[in-house]
Amino acid sequence: MDKLVAGKMTLDLHRLKLWPLLATAVEQNQPYATQHSVTLHLKPPPLDVEVRVDRQRFDQIMANLLSNAAKFSAPGADVEVSAALADARVRISVRDFGMGIPEAFRARIFGKFSQADATDTRQKGGTGLGLAITKKIATLMGGDAGMHSEPGNGSTFWLSARLKRTGGADEPLAPADIP
Repeated sequence: MDKLVAGKMTLDLHRLKLWPLLATAVEQNQPYATQHSVTLHLKPPPLDVEVRVDRQRFDQIMANLLSNAAKFSAPGADVEVSAALADARVRISVRDFGMGIPEAFRARIFGKFSQADATDTRQKGGTGLGLAITKKIATLMGGDAGMHSEPGNGSTFWLSARLKRTGGADEPLAPADIP
């Protein structure tokens, strides 16, 4: 977090196919989800697009989002990972079907050390840094992160990334280029 705040984190950006990145993230994070009796699912249809990301940092973002979804889901629940085109970007979503995030906490959710239950007796562990780190890394890679939640209907956390032409110049797609 200190490197992020100080602007000293260097990114190693590469053009990578999105779907294999997501499949790997689901596979690598399933053991943690299994500890919470939760199953991670990658929802089709697969998108055949490339994104320009730092692979290690993308994996870190996905680990943060998937572990939170697993941790805050009921045993036996599913977590859905999906991707959809949105203008000249792709939006990667991680959806859980847990209790949702209280309205009073939503404005602070991406802040450092933010936890909805910050008491000494809270049920879920963590430092409250994962979402702050996620948002900052997403921004450094030219994207963004956000969330939507409804009490009783779970939460969807998302990451946007700029699309890249497959096999073409290393430029972002214009909206007219998206099928």
